[in-house]
Amino acid sequence: MLYIITKLITEGQKNTFSIIGAAENIQRAAEIAAEVYKNYNKNASFQNIEMITEWLSTRRAYSFRPDKEHRLQLAITQLEGEILPDDQQVVFSAAAEEEELMRRVSQALFEGKHTAERTPSAASCPMEQK
Repeated sequence: MLYIITKLITEGQKNTFSIIGAAENIQRAAEIAAEVYKNYNKNASFQNIEMITEWLSTRRAYSFRPDKEHRLQLAITQLEGEILPDDQQVVFSAAAEEEELMRRVSQALFEGKHTAERTPSAASCPMEQK
């Protein structure tokens, strides 16, 4: 069995997708991916890197966002044959993430407007007349 390690780096509106490498076991693939994380996040502690290695070996995906403009996404894809099942073919879906953000913004705006409509109008300050 072969495990392919990939990364997607988002910097503002720019996305860079890379294939990092391959390994024959999941633990080695997780170590390679964690090394990429360590190089990206210079402030990562040893314990943090160990935790991320464990996460990658079980979940096979990890996302790290140091701020709103930068993000690192790591994925480990297992290859058994020549063609992957449909549910495993998508490594990253930036469009889906953008759609989820817009859905949440729309929901928040709707809820805010709905709450504002239910709140009785507050008495405004009367203007002083001279």
